[in-house]
Amino acid sequence: MIEHRYDFQYHIYSLALHRFLQSRILDYDYDTHFGGVYYLFLRGIDGQKIDTGLQGIFAIRPEKALIEELEEVFRGQ
Repeated sequence: MIEHRYDFQYHIYSLALHRFLQSRILDYDYDTHFGGVYYLFLRGIDGQKIDTGLQGIFAIRPEKALIEELEEVFRGQ
């Protein structure tokens, strides 16, 4: 994830979705409406080893404070 800077990518996408949801949902709340980020690396998913864990799947939910800080940066504040 870090080597290919997917972390940077998912932060930008998370901010974009956060801003979109703010514009569409009247009572939008990050903690309620934002489910998180999932990357599925198809070459890493092995159907034979499904019982040993989530291989090839990356999941994270960026901290609300970080998304709010990014929002301020992109607004120029």
